[in-house]
Order: sequence, then structure tokens, then C-alpha cells
Amino acid sequence: MKKFMIALTGLVTLATVGAVVPATAVTSATTAHAATHVGPSLNVKTIRTSTTKVSGTATKGSKITVKATKKAKKNLASGTASKKTGKFSVKLSKKLKKNANVYVYATNPKTKTSFYRIIRVEAAAAKKAATTTKKATKKTTKKSTKKATTKKSTAKFTVKTPTGTWKSNKANKYSQKWVFSQKSGLNEYLYKNGKKVKTLVSYAKYSVSAKTPTFWKITYTPKGSKAKKTVYLRFTSAKKFKVVNSKNKVVAVKAGVAPAAKWTFTK
Repeated sequence: MKKFMIALTGLVTLATVGAVVPATAVTSATTAHAATHVGPSLNVKTIRTSTTKVSGTATKGSKITVKATKKAKKNLASGTASKKTGKFSVKLSKKLKKNANVYVYATNPKTKTSFYRIIRVEAAAAKKAATTTKKATKKTTKKSTKKATTKKSTAKFTVKTPTGTWKSNKANKYSQKWVFSQKSGLNEYLYKNGKKVKTLVSYAKYSVSAKTPTFWKITYTPKGSKAKKTVYLRFTSAKKFKVVNSKNKVVAVKAGVAPAAKWTFTK
């Protein structure tokens, strides 16, 4: 009997001495039930100074407690491992310092046997790498944006002349029809519910000035008038344009008795 007790005491001493080890090492806390019951399993993920939650896996349903010292009365965190997966994540009550030791316990609620690991707190992961990655991402995004912008500004169609009949969208029951002709000039007509209500421009002489392949300035002089007028067009395809201002921005334009509206013409 004495030999048995000496062997048992030696076993307990071996299990508790030299317990300050990396996250992979195991230190067990034996209790009066340790000889009869098997303690719960416990695995803890790396703990850093930036860690806000201690997480890992343990025997399903185990009670998890985190302490600053082995005999600490207050817990840094506590919770319960999942009854289905054994996973746990308990929130820390305060930030941890580098190289500090943290005691993470798993206690079997039925047998009351416990098992713990001593985890040494590591420094937070370096932020430089993350910052460099963000900068690289921003640069890449800017480059991608520039490339995308270049592609958008380069039209895949060609418009040589506005000659032909162009019909607008319907706005407030009104619509327009513009006819560009080498013989009869520019003629503009206003319609309401499909019926012609007014001729806006007739037999106007016009000239075209292409600011870009898709942004045109049309200068015209209506028949019987000496005053020149200007309209700007932005072609979105060879058979479609929008009425814009001198800055190539879509604007609402009044047409005769029709309320101001944004006009798009198709051929």
C-alpha cells in the first residue's frame, strides 16, 4: 500500500511540475475523482495580445473557464463547450499582456473532473503585412479603375454623320422627331400622344463639330433667322444619342410647349 501511494504521488508531481509550455503542451489538474473518472479533453487556439475571445474544442458540454493564475478567484472568461461539436469561444474581460500565462480549464459537469492548459500569450500579428496588402489592393483597384475608364471612353462604334430620322423617347405624353438631311437641313417636330402638335425647327442649316468620336456639337440656324443655336449630343451607339450640355452631362431640355425632359433619340 505504501509503495502504491508513493507511485501515485510521484505521478501527480510529474503531471503538475513544468506546466508552463507552448499551446501544444498539456498540464492536468488531478482531483479526488481523477483515479476513477477520465478528465475532459481540451485544445486551445493561439492566444495573442489582440485576442478578445479564447476559443478551441473540448469534451462536449464541458464548462470552460479562463484564469490569470491557477488559484485566481475571478475568471477572465467563462462559458460552455457546444454539446454537439465541443467547440467553444469565450469572451475575455480584459486585454492580455505579452508573455503572460493564461490558465484555460475544461470541467466535466457530471464527474466534476477538470483538465487545464497553460497558454503563453503571444504578440499580436504584425500589421505591416496587412497594411502593405491594403496599399497593394488600393493600387490595383486604381489601376483597374483607370483601365475600365479607358475602355468605356473608347467607343466600339463609329458615327460619321447624323443624317437620317431620329425619334425620341416619350416624356409627359410628348415625343420628338428630328430629321437631318443634306438637302432640307435640320427639321424638328413635336408630338403629343403620337399626334404632331408643332414644328420646332424647319429647314435649318447645320454644321457638326465632333468634340470626341461620341460627343458632338451641332450648330444650326433656323430658316428666316439670323441667330445661331447649339445643341450637344452624346452617342451611346451608332443608332442612339442623348441630348447633353456642353460638359457632356445629360440634362433636362424644354421642347416647345412640352415640359423640360431628358431626351434620348434612336434611329
